[in-house]
Amino acid sequence: MILQNWQQWPARQALSWRSGSLTYAELNDRVSQVADWLASHFAERIALLADNSAEWITCDLACQRANKLLVPVPPYFSATQRQHLLAEAGIELIITDQPRLFSGGQPTSSPFNQLYATLWDNPMLPEVPVGTGKVTFTSGSTGNPKGVCLSNVSQARVAASLDAALKMPHVRHQCLLPLATLLENIAGVYAPLICGGTVVICGSDELGFSGARLTDPAAMLSAISKAQPQSLILVPELLLMLVTACSNGWQPPRSLTFIAVGGAHVPAGLITTAREVGLPVYQGYGLSECVSVNTLNLPGAESADSVGRSLGHNTLTVENGELVASGTIFLGYLNQPESFYPSKVKTGDLVSKKDGYYYVAGRKKNLIITSLGRNISPEWIESQLMAGGLFSQVLVVGEARPHCAALLVPRHKSVTAQMIEQYLAAVNKQLPDYARLQAWQTLPEIAADTGLFTANGKLKRDRAVSHFQSVIETMYAPEIV
Repeated sequence: MILQNWQQWPARQALSWRSGSLTYAELNDRVSQVADWLASHFAERIALLADNSAEWITCDLACQRANKLLVPVPPYFSATQRQHLLAEAGIELIITDQPRLFSGGQPTSSPFNQLYATLWDNPMLPEVPVGTGKVTFTSGSTGNPKGVCLSNVSQARVAASLDAALKMPHVRHQCLLPLATLLENIAGVYAPLICGGTVVICGSDELGFSGARLTDPAAMLSAISKAQPQSLILVPELLLMLVTACSNGWQPPRSLTFIAVGGAHVPAGLITTAREVGLPVYQGYGLSECVSVNTLNLPGAESADSVGRSLGHNTLTVENGELVASGTIFLGYLNQPESFYPSKVKTGDLVSKKDGYYYVAGRKKNLIITSLGRNISPEWIESQLMAGGLFSQVLVVGEARPHCAALLVPRHKSVTAQMIEQYLAAVNKQLPDYARLQAWQTLPEIAADTGLFTANGKLKRDRAVSHFQSVIETMYAPEIV
């Protein structure tokens, strides 16, 4: 479906990476080879865990061609979350560049050069909506993320709507986010391949990532300069890094004409600052249940602080202040038959609309969305903090921040800083790296008459965050060297 027009550009470069490239004709042949191999296996449900590579994309497209259900595994998932995904999705075949993580399976031959195939004995027969081609697992607002079921038709439709809106035929796009990220998968791979573009692929080492964290920004800057892309997709944290680099003298490639930023709240003024230093940034909005991108600002059609206008593949309405989408949406949640075939999606985002542009005010619920685009339930982490008996009150924060932090009220005066550090280290080991606490601050006992508590003794989150804002800011203040 994605490569159905490959014969229009057989000799054009479809994929490019550090040590090679594939034309459209070569990519189509490779996808057919892998699809034939997949068709020869009984396995219907396939997990893909690997670093960004041409073979990741080939496997993804081959699963569509062979009509196999693909479940990309986010590389930042913890071991517990990976096991949950494998069990929930009833995975029968694992394709990975990290076979040591799946030693309980049975290795089998495969047509890949860098990826390994492992048959996985799984007694689970999952409940999946008819027509599901991919299950994308959220980053996990709780310890057990949900599987969002998507059709291949809906993914292609969103990619086509992006192409129609951007009008960048033969675009050269460089993937900076993990390909398991639905936004990069659809907007960064499918959209370019539909319009005869080139997808530039870099491994995490080339981009300066260690796990899910960017530890070597200079490597990413070098990779961008070398690739000379026309488009990029960023989360706010990466945009901030590029803005800082430009302020320090880095020159973005002249080829760069469109940078989409989304996945989390973009701090006020960041886009303005980005434009001032020469970064052509445009904010958008979407979520997995709506098959990724819904709205996007475009050159010549943008509004400051908005997330843009609808791309047209969804019908968007605002009901009681909440954004609701219908049309091209998900098929339901994995193993939740009561959710199958919804007519609309209530996004949980508070939104206003003016002159066709949408403005996001915040979440209806208490989810934290970090600047890296990870959805985290603070109650999930707070429950683990409270389980140790060291604290009488805890408040986890991190909205639009690069990491989570915690305000802690020790239960006894005998609780020392060393005890807290040791306990937080133990809690962090149980959390995926994107949810780990990287800063904390103790507070004295909070008086009952402050108005910060509910009737059953819980902190009123919004009020508490506002009340302790100055303390929170100190936790995120840059260290003075």
